[in-house]
Amino acid sequence: MNIKSSVSKTFTAQATIGLYKGYSDEIILISDFKKKLYNRQQQIKKEFDVVLSVKLALCEIVFLGQEEPSVTLEFIQYPKFPVAEPLLKKAIIHLIELLMEDLDQNRTVIVFQDETICLEKSNEIDPKINI
Repeated sequence: MNIKSSVSKTFTAQATIGLYKGYSDEIILISDFKKKLYNRQQQIKKEFDVVLSVKLALCEIVFLGQEEPSVTLEFIQYPKFPVAEPLLKKAIIHLIELLMEDLDQNRTVIVFQDETICLEKSNEIDPKINI
């Protein structure tokens, strides 16, 4: 057995997207989420020539009265298909923007190793949050 290894500088990013449409109680099925993700991955490949492998983990956002089933998306610099970090970041941000549109999300945060970005369509806050 011949095992080859590819090594790249470590790069990670993480974004969590709620599974309620807008600020309703209408749930987004994980199967629908995956279909939209796949379609947008294809779009990112065409637009940026970047292939984004995504690790999905089910989770829940809990914040001052808000409890929302969610999905955390984790990205890495995949050593088999390395991309310059600025382009990789740009592709990830655009993917999340597209998913926000597809899934009727108002706000999402992306955590990179060196910065955290909040993407939002409006200043509206979920009415379930008690600030």
